[in-house]
Amino acid sequence: MGTVTPTAKHLLEKAVKQSGRRSTVQLSAEFARVAKAGQPSTPLSRLFSEGEVAFKVYLTLVLLTRKDPHELYRVIPDHYWAELLGYEELNPADPIAGPGTRRVKRAMKALEKRGAPDENGWITRTPERGRGFKFTVVHLPEPKQAPYITIPIELWSKGWICVMSARALYVYLCLRLVLAGREDSVGAHVSASDRKDFLVKDDTWQRGMKELEALRLARSEITRVAEDRWTSDLRERKVYYLNSDYLKSTNSWD
Repeated sequence: MGTVTPTAKHLLEKAVKQSGRRSTVQLSAEFARVAKAGQPSTPLSRLFSEGEVAFKVYLTLVLLTRKDPHELYRVIPDHYWAELLGYEELNPADPIAGPGTRRVKRAMKALEKRGAPDENGWITRTPERGRGFKFTVVHLPEPKQAPYITIPIELWSKGWICVMSARALYVYLCLRLVLAGREDSVGAHVSASDRKDFLVKDDTWQRGMKELEALRLARSEITRVAEDRWTSDLRERKVYYLNSDYLKSTNSWD
């Protein structure tokens, strides 16, 4: 995970402003949930397998490339992403890139090579001599009907993306779909079958949820609910809630 440095705070707030987005980044349900029986992976599970840095860089590129053809015309060096996501804080007087930038370089190569639905890369980079790269980003088709995943822009502007692990981010996006359109006071049970549809391992789910609870971005309780929509058998089961109002109103560095 990164940390919210002064530079990260500044760059995140600036990125959200430059994105032109007013409230959320929207992703289709198929981004996280399998759409066909036997489907071996989802875009979310593939991004998770590429590691935390690639996962966060891609989501941030989606934030920044709202309009088709999803190109980022600003030429940006790799150390920008390392500082934006809080992986390092360069010395302005002697900005020598370090381990954080090296992690970003590896992540960019992974995003270029594989993972997207067409089995090619998630991004295409065009080098500009001495300046960095121009980006074209692969977006999934825009969601045409609910439910869909809505990621609040405060995930970036409040610095939460920096302090969340890849596990926590994976679980968070799944919960954003499960709880789509619900108030924070309304929760839902997420069964083992649901988690299988998200292709998330039980250990990843449990550890990711524990981290979200520690960050106060989600909570859970045991109560009597049906396992799924096909049964009315009420039993004590775990119900999950998002604390979206808290995420939107609270800085991660407070």
